[in-house]
Amino acid sequence: MKTFDFNALVLCLFGAAIFGFSVQSQAQCSEIFISEYIEGWSNNKALELYNPTNAAVDLSDYRLERYSNGATAAQDNQKVDLSGTLAANSVVVVVLDKQDPDGVDFEAPVWDELAEAADLWVCPVYEENNTMYFNGNDAMVLRKISSNAVIDIFGKIGEDPGTTGWAEMTQNHTLVRKTAVTAGDVDALDDFLVVDEWDGLMWSSDSLNYTLDSVFVNLGSHTCDCGTTQVLEAARTAAFEVFPNPATGDVVWVKGEQAIREVVLHNLAGQQIGRQAVNGRRMVELSLSTAPSGMYLMEVHFENGDRATRRVVRK
Repeated sequence: MKTFDFNALVLCLFGAAIFGFSVQSQAQCSEIFISEYIEGWSNNKALELYNPTNAAVDLSDYRLERYSNGATAAQDNQKVDLSGTLAANSVVVVVLDKQDPDGVDFEAPVWDELAEAADLWVCPVYEENNTMYFNGNDAMVLRKISSNAVIDIFGKIGEDPGTTGWAEMTQNHTLVRKTAVTAGDVDALDDFLVVDEWDGLMWSSDSLNYTLDSVFVNLGSHTCDCGTTQVLEAARTAAFEVFPNPATGDVVWVKGEQAIREVVLHNLAGQQIGRQAVNGRRMVELSLSTAPSGMYLMEVHFENGDRATRRVVRK
């Protein structure tokens, strides 16, 4: 005779009642999900959505919702419908619409690096719609309108983690979904364990130059076990190439358009884990033997003083 856990059933039904959606599993690589989260200084706020499928997706069937400061419901002005088409194995970058170069304080424009990556601008007027004005302690939901199904959750609905955010990683941070994540988180009752699914880049005032180089470096492309937006990434990076990337062995090759002085490797916390002098060559072999599987930022210093940064994944 089969048995079931009555308490678990009650908890599941309770979650569905207060949050307004069903708790259901998500098939791997079958639906779009949030691949990057940017909660930066001032109005630098963005979400990148990744389509892991082999078919284009009509974004007008999707909505972003903000559950502010532990709220269990999103208000009408905290929901924004998307638009456009998201190609197969591609991303769309949704950015808070602050573009006035003369704007100050609450109307300050987003930085040029973020503006250049934007595909879809939303929520220009706070009083009309403030979905994209999240501050690190707000849960964000991606919902499919036609089925009213939640297909991804960032944060935990009904929980306010405080001003520094969940695990002190969701305020003043860029978070990139780990490559092993192939579907959104649809369980509203789960604790939000940031480090299980996300790699973080801190917006640190102590290292402004590093911040400018790195907090947007992943934006506009995503690496996932479902597939990789390699075409988009190649189009956005011209100063040097890394191959193979993702790396499946202990070695990658770095090829620059100019003479290279040195190559520096950082983890996503900003810590330097390797440095290699190149002394003017344009191509160099770099060992990753001491680096565990994961995502890294490679910074190339050229002989003419230029620098460039890009993401490297080691499987």
